[in-house]
Amino acid sequence: MVDVAADLRAGLFRALGPLDRATMRHAIADTVALQHLREEASMRLARAAAEADQSRLLGVRAVILRVLGDFDGAEVDAAAAVKYAEAVGADLLLAPARARLAQVLRVRGRYEEADQLFALAEAGELPRTLTGAVRAYAGLSCIAQGRITESLIHVQRASEQNPHGFVMQIVETALSLIEEHAAKAGFGPSPRGWPERAGHPAPERFQDPQTGRFGYLGADGRPVVQAAFSQAGDFRGGVAAVCQADWGAIDRTGTVVVPMLYSSMESPTTDGRTVTGFVNGVAVASQRGRVLVVHKTGRVVVPPRYQRVEVHPSGFLASDGYSWGALGLDGNEIVPVRVDRAEALRTLDAAVSIDDGPL
Repeated sequence: MVDVAADLRAGLFRALGPLDRATMRHAIADTVALQHLREEASMRLARAAAEADQSRLLGVRAVILRVLGDFDGAEVDAAAAVKYAEAVGADLLLAPARARLAQVLRVRGRYEEADQLFALAEAGELPRTLTGAVRAYAGLSCIAQGRITESLIHVQRASEQNPHGFVMQIVETALSLIEEHAAKAGFGPSPRGWPERAGHPAPERFQDPQTGRFGYLGADGRPVVQAAFSQAGDFRGGVAAVCQADWGAIDRTGTVVVPMLYSSMESPTTDGRTVTGFVNGVAVASQRGRVLVVHKTGRVVVPPRYQRVEVHPSGFLASDGYSWGALGLDGNEIVPVRVDRAEALRTLDAAVSIDDGPL
């Protein structure tokens, strides 16, 4: 549950300088400190076994390599960080990993790929400070493309969502550049909506009026998954919960990724919501009167030994019907099921680690 890269990220804030107007890249305040941080991240990577730890450490090293000008190395590390984060599935891990890969692509001039990753980094169960940091850098990508109106939207959101001095310096520099670009060439094309920026990653659910069954439409309004399901949820994290006789899940092509084995897939969250399907890469499913937690790949994270499980950003609350406990993202018990709900929830809240920069 300990964030093995938190102190390295704090060191990065001190080692990075302000954003350079000409290159829209961060200056270096302390080269020696950056090199030390790179060495420390590498040493910790050699010892790290957990995929979440690998993702965090690779993300930090990717930032360092990018700032030092090693774009090839930065891209390799950032892409690997995304793969490890996808294996875990947690939004708090995926969002910064995607944003860091987007940053490498942005400074390399691969703006379409960068914009898609920035958009995807905004999706999920995320705090405002993290989405604000992502928006600040997405605004820089738009400035480089002459998308000035769209960049203004990003910069405004960044200033509203993350007032941290590091982010606000990016915002101030971006606003100066926006003013300069607008005066010379206008405000550019109309801003894109999130689906277009993200490459239309989520097919839209529809109901066939003749059969009453559900399927999914692509960006062109045509079915990409035929209406074959009696019930269906929205796509979240690349998968959607669907029901024929029993519940399972499909990916965007309609391929079954979670077997149709469950009597329900209703995921309660610790903040009081109930989502049909997946939250934070997992779904709470019912099987023979017991609940379990299944990952979007089909792997069972929490076996059916509890009467109720609620999803939390850093794990799960679990109850036997009388007492509560806390589980980590891997399903292992952190607090045995013998305390009250408030105490178990405090443990999970204290374990939340928000990685909102440097991205």
